[in-house]
Amino acid sequence: METAFFLIMGWCGTGYPGWLRDLLKKWPGPPPDPEPWWHIGMIGLGLVAGLAGGHFFSNAIAENQFFAGQHAIASGLFAFGASNVVTGIASSLKR
Repeated sequence: METAFFLIMGWCGTGYPGWLRDLLKKWPGPPPDPEPWWHIGMIGLGLVAGLAGGHFFSNAIAENQFFAGQHAIASGLFAFGASNVVTGIASSLKR
């Protein structure tokens, strides 16, 4: 169940392609429409990043008393953030 939760958080954390460029406004002009495989690849990358980030964070805080009672929530938020950062960096590299 924890793995499914991390996959869901990874899916939700997948940013749309080019969101980091739009945030930084480094490249002016509208971005070109990406090919369909790029969207599928970004979703897959988000799933893998969310799963890996959630599991690594979950293992890192397993015995930490600071996260007592919020183990799943903290790991899920880390999975969401890891997915968002990884897909943001990957989407900004495609230009």
